[in-house]
Amino acid sequence: MRVAVVGGTGRVGRPLVEALRRGGHDVVVAARSTGADVVTGRGLDGALRGCAAVVDASGPSWLSTRRARDLEGFFAAAADRVGDAAARGGAQHLVVLSAVGVDRLSGPPLLAGKRAQEERARRAPLRTTVVRATPPHEAGADVAALTREGDGAVVPPLLVQPLAVADLAAELARVAVGPPRGLLEVAGPRTEDLVDMARRTLSARREPLELRASWRGTPFGVEAAGEVLLPGPGAVLTPTTFDSWLLDAWVPA
Repeated sequence: MRVAVVGGTGRVGRPLVEALRRGGHDVVVAARSTGADVVTGRGLDGALRGCAAVVDASGPSWLSTRRARDLEGFFAAAADRVGDAAARGGAQHLVVLSAVGVDRLSGPPLLAGKRAQEERARRAPLRTTVVRATPPHEAGADVAALTREGDGAVVPPLLVQPLAVADLAAELARVAVGPPRGLLEVAGPRTEDLVDMARRTLSARREPLELRASWRGTPFGVEAAGEVLLPGPGAVLTPTTFDSWLLDAWVPA
């Protein structure tokens, strides 16, 4: 099957392209570096023409510091351009990567953007699957890097069910070449505490950084407390635990 991956050079897009190619599929990488720009729409028609399925994994980092209004505008416009170009190109299935929690939280800004993306994607003139994913195993360290000031950083005490990006890519590949499924949640196998994840990741990387658990100065507010960012009971659970990811990624053999 010919499949286009919009944002195919990003954190999720790159392993998704690899997973699809391992499955024997013809993959088109649609990214700014390959001449396809979701911001302007330039090159999208050519990239998506003749693709049976299109996966939209584009967009800023899940911890983008842009304002909610900016991200809503970005994702809404990009979703319109991708959906229209996919339909003109003859695609039968549009897969959109979103985030668990978009239906429960007004922030952080990325969730507002993803909510706008979902709404626009569902209006596209072709059948759609929205895949809501939990944060990646790198999330704790990502937050610490974002809030770092000198030798300290702030990490909110979030409960999350993190997943390996490679596992998410594998699931997206399966969804892309299958029938449209409407809405699907994908999560890691276990609930973790974001502060603990950050401490353990930084320790494994041997990065000395004093962490403080707080909601202040982070992309999240107290409305994210409790189980708001955990998946529902029908979620697809991926196999790689945070412990095994940490061991494989950062502990020398």
